[in-house]
Amino acid sequence: MNRLTAFLILMMASKMLHAACNIPQSFWDWPRSGDAVLSLKEIRPCIDSYLSDPKSKLVIHHGAGDEDTLHSGELRAWLMSLAIDPSRIADASDMPRGLSIETTDH
Repeated sequence: MNRLTAFLILMMASKMLHAACNIPQSFWDWPRSGDAVLSLKEIRPCIDSYLSDPKSKLVIHHGAGDEDTLHSGELRAWLMSLAIDPSRIADASDMPRGLSIETTDH
């Protein structure tokens, strides 16, 4: 395998590591804890992607309403309590409603 092919394979693999994960509305219906956040199977791909790339960031996408903004802040606080570096968490109020997180490389 030549160097160019190896480079292209690595670049494609790094892009595949990034993930987008929706947070179900039902998550907010129950008391939350660090364990509850970690056990939320919907966000596991994003957390795994974040942990596998030291340059990645988590972006919390949310709606502009009060409830979605509060949920975004609470999720950010729980992620920080689980040792996610706050400088690697970004906030984006760019959804009509709801909440999702995404792993990015910038």
